[in-house]
Amino acid sequence: MTKEFNTKISRGGGDEQHRPGGRLGLLVNSVCDVMELRRNLKEMSFLADFFRAVNSSLILEDVLEAASSKIFQYFRFNLMVVSLATGGEDRIMAFSPLDLESSHHELMAILSNHTGLRAHHVKGFRSLGLTGPEGSLVFGNTNFLALPRNLGSVTVYSEFNFISHFSDGMLEGMMESFGVALHNSLEYEKVRDLSMRDGLTGLFNRRVLEEMLELEGRKRQVEPLSLLIIDLDHFKQINDTHGHPAGDLVLQTVARVLRENTRGSDLVARSGGEEFSAMLPSVSLDVALEVGERIRTNLERTMVTYNGRSIKVTASVGIAHRSARSLCSIKELEIRADKALYEAKRSGRNRVCAYPCGSQSGEMQKTHGNEKGSPRIVRIK
Repeated sequence: MTKEFNTKISRGGGDEQHRPGGRLGLLVNSVCDVMELRRNLKEMSFLADFFRAVNSSLILEDVLEAASSKIFQYFRFNLMVVSLATGGEDRIMAFSPLDLESSHHELMAILSNHTGLRAHHVKGFRSLGLTGPEGSLVFGNTNFLALPRNLGSVTVYSEFNFISHFSDGMLEGMMESFGVALHNSLEYEKVRDLSMRDGLTGLFNRRVLEEMLELEGRKRQVEPLSLLIIDLDHFKQINDTHGHPAGDLVLQTVARVLRENTRGSDLVARSGGEEFSAMLPSVSLDVALEVGERIRTNLERTMVTYNGRSIKVTASVGIAHRSARSLCSIKELEIRADKALYEAKRSGRNRVCAYPCGSQSGEMQKTHGNEKGSPRIVRIK
């Protein structure tokens, strides 16, 4: 524990030599003992409740919200910031009892008060289980607590001193329970990521893609959804000519290009050896064509260098779209995207083809760069 935990709390009536003698002294001693007992019981009850709350889920965000909510019930802070050292980029999350969604001024004040915070890091009063906003923007007292296991730190801003509000034993017990819960959540994330991610590219694997598509298919209200299938052209030739390590580097490069040309809300997966997929929610067919063309163009412009030799990369892209106005099953969506990919390959590769919305004839749209580099649409029957 850090040295901050050694802050002593004044208990009872002080040293024995300062207590009056006789019956009054006994009465004072009894009152002090009762107060100490009540405080110990209150702290034990809090620690048991806190332990249950932070260990009720392995999802990191749930653990952070549960911890901040329980701490706020015991001590009315104005801002609590948890910084986690996860081995890579530090992760940060903050909680405030204020209404930050409707008060831009208060959010800006919080962001300027703690270095490194961004708007999406900070959660308002609802995350603490409150029905309405409480607290103020007073950051007079700042208490820094180190998490055990070198996991990071907790910083508490309040109008009163946070550490002196707790006994040493309670503070240590709370931080130890918090640290164990956070460690378990981070380990769970690692295991979950290993089962969900492709080891070479870091993209989601095919199982995750299929599960997410299945979830879309279960929704009662059909929302716009576009599916892209991206297949590298002549990839076997790259492996045969340059070797499999060069092929692995190409796949990693393609994954980077896909991440750079899709949104955070899109799901990008490696769905086969040299085949990738991108699931674009709330995206029209026209926008999906733009995304597909952007991916194709950037891949064509990307030169992979291995052992001093340059490797040119191109890909064919098939697109299918589903919406309330162009309804089809998820299975049919995948079949249509495959058909569009086949058409892109058949018509010369390095193409983007889309299965047209509402069409049963198989007529497709194809895009590729013209002499000026801008996309154009070609009807293929």
